[in-house]
Amino acid sequence: MEIDGYLLDDPEAIDTPAFLVYEDMVQHNIGEVLRVCGSVDRLVAHAKTHKSTDVLNLQIAAGIRSYKCATLREAEMLADANVDEIVIAYPMLHPRKRERLVSLMQKFPKIEVKAIVSTPDHLAGLSESMVASGLELGVYLDLDTGMRRTGAQPGAEAGEIYVQAAQTPGLRALGVHVFDGHTLYKPDEAERQALVDTSIGYMHEVWEVAERHGIAADDNLAGGSWSFHLYLGEDANKVRVTPGTWVYWDSRNATIPELDFKVAAVVLGQVIDSDPGMDTVTTDLGSKTCSPDQPMKHRFKLVGYPAAELTAQSEEHGVLRLNGETLAVGDLVLAAPGHACTTTVKFPYALVVDSGGQIAGRYDHDARDR
Repeated sequence: MEIDGYLLDDPEAIDTPAFLVYEDMVQHNIGEVLRVCGSVDRLVAHAKTHKSTDVLNLQIAAGIRSYKCATLREAEMLADANVDEIVIAYPMLHPRKRERLVSLMQKFPKIEVKAIVSTPDHLAGLSESMVASGLELGVYLDLDTGMRRTGAQPGAEAGEIYVQAAQTPGLRALGVHVFDGHTLYKPDEAERQALVDTSIGYMHEVWEVAERHGIAADDNLAGGSWSFHLYLGEDANKVRVTPGTWVYWDSRNATIPELDFKVAAVVLGQVIDSDPGMDTVTTDLGSKTCSPDQPMKHRFKLVGYPAAELTAQSEEHGVLRLNGETLAVGDLVLAAPGHACTTTVKFPYALVVDSGGQIAGRYDHDARDR
């Protein structure tokens, strides 16, 4: 089986749906992110996409030692791999989360574990946990530059929280954390650059407040999949970038014009029924298989069938309008997820495909659970 450069030997031997990762494409993406960043020192790689020690080891072998994550299980996986730095980019608010954070820091004292804060509640909870355990935690001010999800609002609020963080027992203010998710899926680079420039301006405002109060703000993290490279013009000693989905990429990210990552993870599925009167086929690529968090038509794209469009998805069914494409019941297909991160968690492991199309092993999704 070969579809648009994706080779797979004896696909009928693999029950569907199955998650496939092409290791040569993963290696290409690792090389590409380092090429774009110019130095491994500019990169804090996110672990949320692959959730696998096996993929992590490929990154570590390439010299990537600093990582960001969203869950404590991801942080524990990173610590077990003996990385140098872990940034938990999610509010550690719940008492059980703070207990696990303390336990992680105590178990791995040589690893720099850091967190984000954006409210007095974050500061109070983390301070209580750190002081009680005799630890100190480096924290970044999570700055909302336009996504309106988490983060302090730019201006007076952001400056006040940063000063409070620096004055809070058990915490050490490091700098600013910016995830600008509002830049996603905007193909116009100039439009994204304008949004990034605004984010940079907000970040500089916090730095100015910090300087007036004699507080350091020398380590700052910025950007996501669609913007990270647009921050690289900032001082290399002060701003590092934090791309998310790059290691696997996906069909939505593949529409960005200026980055050369490859869609390394796809789902093997099968056409299980058809409705010629509706010009549709039904696959086994349901919402329990492929990126259900995206708008319907963007949840996946069939490799090699660009006109086919997903029109309906239930738990175990994915219905596609053919729009001139030809597919028959029994055909095997490859789906490029619209969001790789929410597809990975649907599977306990990925089958690894080598450059010759052979199944060469598997990547276990060690951090699939929280």
